[in-house]
Amino acid sequence: MMNVLQTLTKIFFTLLLIVSTSTYACDVCGCGSSNSSSFANVLGGNYVGFTYNYMHFQYLQNYANPNKPLADDHVNTISLSGQYQITDRIQVNATVPYRFNHRYKISGNVSNSGIGDVSVYGLINLLNINSNHSLKVGAGLKLPTGEFDLQNSSLNQTSAAQLGTGSLDILLPIQYNYNQNEWSVNVSAMYFIKGKNKDEFKYGNQTQVNINTSYVFPVGNNLSLAPIAGLSYDYFLASERFDIVDSRTKGYMTNANIGLQLETKDLILGVNTQLPINQNLIDNDVTFNYGVGVYTYWKF
Repeated sequence: MMNVLQTLTKIFFTLLLIVSTSTYACDVCGCGSSNSSSFANVLGGNYVGFTYNYMHFQYLQNYANPNKPLADDHVNTISLSGQYQITDRIQVNATVPYRFNHRYKISGNVSNSGIGDVSVYGLINLLNINSNHSLKVGAGLKLPTGEFDLQNSSLNQTSAAQLGTGSLDILLPIQYNYNQNEWSVNVSAMYFIKGKNKDEFKYGNQTQVNINTSYVFPVGNNLSLAPIAGLSYDYFLASERFDIVDSRTKGYMTNANIGLQLETKDLILGVNTQLPINQNLIDNDVTFNYGVGVYTYWKF
């Protein structure tokens, strides 16, 4: 009898953990969204600037309701970012995001705001600096500066309610750039190795890839205009808690990026939009609709 009770107890707690874990969505829907909504031409040298990203998601709110009502997530991120060129080959980058999110659903609206996860990483160029090609590899950290609220995430069903992952994550970036006169092609990727946070929750490791091409049109003295077009791809493994994996949170999304960048001697201004091509977020219960980004950088 005791063995039966012990077995039933283990089953109960295992099911409880699975239910608790499955209330979380992918990192792309929340803490990682700021990494994929805005892009700019690859910049060299020193700069500091601001970016604003907006992403709109919808998700299935109530499985039991035959009408399958949808809820709306509006994910906003303002980031202070900068780059410092230590040598001709070595550079460091840092981003400090501030997030403010709004959720609209039948049972009531939810809003939250605060600092997100600060990221710092370095890159080294492996090719000749005088070449038309550059290949940069590096490493860095995403710090647990953004709040992760386990109860809030469970109640609100997706990670868009979160300001951060609550974990120390390793960043592994790589960038390739080719320039030929006014035309350029850039391929950049970032691999996130996620850690566990204090609640024993771990977002799945994530891969982000961006491919962009642009052509620079001179429009005046020290003034140019560059349309930018490309694709972005996000792929993430399943999240887990107490080493119990929630396979539903494994997913991907592929988006088209279209933008316009204005550049002067000291200033860069840009705007872009992101439109979905293909996606599978939480077994298609979550849908990314569109994203908009604006950015400005001051070169020094």
